[in-house]
Amino acid sequence: MKKGVNGWTFPAGTTWAAAAKAARAAGFEALEPTIGPDGELTVTTDEATCRRIGNEIRDAGLVVASVACGLFWETHYTSPDPTVREGAHDLTVGCLDRAKWLGAPALLVVPGVVAHFERPRRPVIGYAEALKLAYDALQTLSFEAEARGVVIAVENVWNQFLLSPVEFRELIDRVNSPWVRVYFDVGNVLKFGFPQDWIQTLGSRIQCVHLKDFRIEVGNINGFCPLGEGDADWPAILAALRRHNYDGVLTYEGPGDLADISRRIDRILASVPE
Repeated sequence: MKKGVNGWTFPAGTTWAAAAKAARAAGFEALEPTIGPDGELTVTTDEATCRRIGNEIRDAGLVVASVACGLFWETHYTSPDPTVREGAHDLTVGCLDRAKWLGAPALLVVPGVVAHFERPRRPVIGYAEALKLAYDALQTLSFEAEARGVVIAVENVWNQFLLSPVEFRELIDRVNSPWVRVYFDVGNVLKFGFPQDWIQTLGSRIQCVHLKDFRIEVGNINGFCPLGEGDADWPAILAALRRHNYDGVLTYEGPGDLADISRRIDRILASVPE
């Protein structure tokens, strides 16, 4: 497994070339670029620029792990507004194009929102309807992903949706496409489940992994903490990943000093010998 870091870890305005050099100097092997509303990489960035960014990352000695986009929180497949759902489709296609040009194997997608983590008491849509809409969108978009050779990796997030690994597994299996898989976030599960159990259930469907840690007793967004200081059972998590032959990137997502994050991941990897 390779050590990776997500683009949101870097200060705003950091170029991807500078981020890649800093990540490599800290001992990382992969970088996950992020698509935002502005800056060097957006959903309208042209092909030549995307290819340049991808080459800058590889020239620094890293692989492009995947691509993340936070815009799916507001423009998602499960909105009751069909105009928003159409926008989510177009956003996905645009991000798939940029991922292809960057040379990324996967695109992180938030599939829908039953309730936003910042507004947990304001439901957006009913759960059953969200499942139907997410399935319809992912099934349609699987062909767009296949055409570009980029996997849509659906992430478990604090959206009050896909709250069970069994339900998550069944959605992926129902879509039934090798181009729609799972982006498993360790820290996001800890509020309501056990990461090693989710890994056991999702198994070979896992395309990518985000590393985060979380203190269960805090129970809110302030519970996210440096790796190794929360309630994640890292030996059990690593053992579960290895049991299912996961050999992809472990991408850290969150704030922190790059060198310190890199050392913490090394300790996690050493907790279960190969």
